[in-house]
Amino acid sequence: MLNADGGSFKDPAGRVYRVADATGEGRILRGLNGDAAATLEKLLAEPFFRSLAAAGDVAATTLLDDQDSAARSVLAEGWAAVAEHQAVDFLTWPYEWPFSMLQDAALLQLRLLETSVRHGWILKDATPFNIQWPGARPVFIDVPSFVPWAEGEYWQGYRQFCATFLTPLLLAAHLGIPFQPLLRSRLEGIPPEEAVKYFYGLRRFKRGVLSHVWFPAKAERRAQRRAGRGRPAQENARRRQPTTMLLALLDSLKRLITGLSYGPAGSDWARYAETHSYPPEDFARKQDFVERHTAARRPGLTWDLGANTGAFSRIAAQHSRLVVAVDGDQDAVERLYREARDGGPENIIPLVIDLSNLSPGQGWAGGERAAFDRRAKPDLALCLALVHHLRVSANIPLPLFIGWLRSLDAAVIIEFVGRDDEMFQALLENKRENYADYTAENFASELGRHFAVRDQLTLKGGARELFMLEPA
Repeated sequence: MLNADGGSFKDPAGRVYRVADATGEGRILRGLNGDAAATLEKLLAEPFFRSLAAAGDVAATTLLDDQDSAARSVLAEGWAAVAEHQAVDFLTWPYEWPFSMLQDAALLQLRLLETSVRHGWILKDATPFNIQWPGARPVFIDVPSFVPWAEGEYWQGYRQFCATFLTPLLLAAHLGIPFQPLLRSRLEGIPPEEAVKYFYGLRRFKRGVLSHVWFPAKAERRAQRRAGRGRPAQENARRRQPTTMLLALLDSLKRLITGLSYGPAGSDWARYAETHSYPPEDFARKQDFVERHTAARRPGLTWDLGANTGAFSRIAAQHSRLVVAVDGDQDAVERLYREARDGGPENIIPLVIDLSNLSPGQGWAGGERAAFDRRAKPDLALCLALVHHLRVSANIPLPLFIGWLRSLDAAVIIEFVGRDDEMFQALLENKRENYADYTAENFASELGRHFAVRDQLTLKGGARELFMLEPA
C-alpha cells in the first residue's frame, strides 16, 4: 500500500511515500519531478556526497528503475522518477529532543552545509525536521535539499537555521528556558522579533545574541517599515555572499553552538540510579525480569515509557532493534542521551515527552507532524514505576491509561506500585484526594479486561508487582 507522508507536501519538486514490502517492512520512496531527478542523479555521483553517505551523515539514497513494482506505483502518481531512501524506524520531532540532541543536529547541519559549499553545492533548507535519529546519532534525510550553488549566492536558510536551531539553544543555554514547548507551539521556530523579547536589557550581550538575534530583528523591522511605505524590501536573492564570507559565517556558528552548554540540574529523577527505593536484591530481580522477557521476544521497536535515565532502556536495547526512551524530566533525558551517544548502546532514542500530554498531531490538518502514538506501533512497551505517577500527579484514571496501552497492540511489562509503598505515599503529600480507586484489585481487574498475564513477580515484600502482559 502506498501512503504519502504527511510532512513532505511543501516541496513541489517531490513527495515522500511509505510502501510496505513483501516482508511487511516499510520502504521510503520519493517521487521527483524531472528537474529534481536530474539534480539528484548528479548529486549521487559526487564523491563528497558519497563520502557523507558512507559516514552515515546522510540517508543512503538510490534512484530506482521502473522495473521496481513499488517505484511504478509512485510513477503512477505523476512523478518523473523515484528515489529510495534509508528507512528510519521511528520519527521524532525537535520539540521532543533534549538540549544535546538539538545541538548535535545543528552541528550536523552546519557540517553538511560547509562540505557542500566547498564542492559547489548548498542546502536549500535549514530545518531540524530534515534530521532524524536511527539511534543516538543524527542522520540527514532530506537529500533533495542539496542543490547546486553559484559563487556569491546568499545562504537562504540562515534565518530558518537561527529560528529552529540557534535561538532555541541560546534560550536554553543562556536563560535556562526549555525550548521544547516553544518549538512545539511554533513549528517554523522562534523568529528574531519574538526572540528579542527574551533577551532584553543586558541579556542582549550574551554570546551570539547581538549577531544572530538582535541585529536580524532590527533588520526585519526596518524591512517591514520600508515595505509599509511602499518601498521594496531588500531581497536575500539579490544579496551577495562570497564563498569566504559564507564559510566564515558557518565556522563562527559552529564555534558558537559548540561552546553552548546545558548542565542538567541533577533532579531526583536524573539521579534515579542512586535514589530509587529498591533494596539491591529486589532491583536485581526486577532487572532480570525485564531482561528475560525482552530477550525471549527480541522486539524490533521497544518503548520505555517513564524511562528516567534509562536503566531499563539499556537492558531492552541489548535485545531490541531500537528503544525509544521517553520521560518528562529534561535532565534525566539529557543524561541518557549523552551516555548513549558517548558510550552506547547507540540504539536508544531518548525523548523529552510528558506522558500525560503526548505530542499531538500538528501542522496542516494535524497530519504534518504525526502524534507520538501514531508514528509506529511498538512491539513491546515498558511501563516501570509509572502508573502511580499518572494516577496521582496527572489524575489519569487507571481505565484510561490501561485502555490506551491496549490500543498499542503491544506486549507490555508493567509495574504496579502499591499504596503502602513510600514512593506512592510521597506523591500523596499536599493532596486532598486519596485516590481510593487506586488499588491492586482495581489494577488487576483493568489488566484482565485488556490483557492476558503471562508472568508476574512480587517485589519489596508485596509493595510492588511486575506483570508481563500480552494483548487479549
